[in-house]
Amino acid sequence: MAEKFNEKETTSIPILDGTNYSEWYLRMHFLLQSKDLLEVCKKAIGQDATPSAVNWWTKSSFEAITTITSQINHRVFLEVISSETSNKANLLWSNINKQYASKRAMSKGWVWINWQKENYSGNLHHYIEETQKFLLELDSVSVKMPSEIPSYIILGKLAGDPKLGQIIELLTLNKEIIEKPDQILSRLQEYPNHCQTKDACSNTLAPASALLSSTSNEPYQIIYYCSNGGQNSKFLTHKKEECFAENPYLRLQRQNNKRKTPNSNPESHISMAQALYTNAN
Repeated sequence: MAEKFNEKETTSIPILDGTNYSEWYLRMHFLLQSKDLLEVCKKAIGQDATPSAVNWWTKSSFEAITTITSQINHRVFLEVISSETSNKANLLWSNINKQYASKRAMSKGWVWINWQKENYSGNLHHYIEETQKFLLELDSVSVKMPSEIPSYIILGKLAGDPKLGQIIELLTLNKEIIEKPDQILSRLQEYPNHCQTKDACSNTLAPASALLSSTSNEPYQIIYYCSNGGQNSKFLTHKKEECFAENPYLRLQRQNNKRKTPNSNPESHISMAQALYTNAN
């Protein structure tokens, strides 16, 4: 049996005015589906339906019509409502789609152009929210492209921020995540060092790489610097007695040797490790 109309359920759905069809269509589609009303909007009742099925379809159809018409403005209402569509949800739904099909096709280019105009201003949280909206719009107008292209565009817009360089590189090299733009945004959202402005961000590698620990099959070479307090005991490529952090006098010896050998290549003392990130599966 159809439920009573609930105005709170439609608060997130914009009023269809002819210019916002893409977002309206998706949000209304999800609402109708959650209320088990999408079926009556997509197909008519069969001629061999039982009386109980006809009764259910009729009640559900009117509930769907009430839900749909509550979120369209006066002009659109007059364009799509007729004596036929006023009591059959499938005809009303079909008529709305036909009315705006050409406009929807024309909007593909504008959705794409508007997304290309969107730039990263330093606020990662805002950038993620805006990108999610554009991905939703691209999906609503059925823009066809390889799945990894939006991911590259998302990361490419962030490339100018050196604080995000390492997480961008790790995500780009992950073959599983790069094919799912929503996963890219999810990993960026989870990035523990992201902040509201670029100046406040911390350029720390370990948390960035940790985001991929349960999804990536790709090997990554991570560089760990010895701290002032001592050697990194977990990732070693040299003995403790050879560590500059543990034995500062070794650095002086190194510098003296450098003076004696001008062609030697000065290097910072670091400990390196090859870290493999594999699927939790």
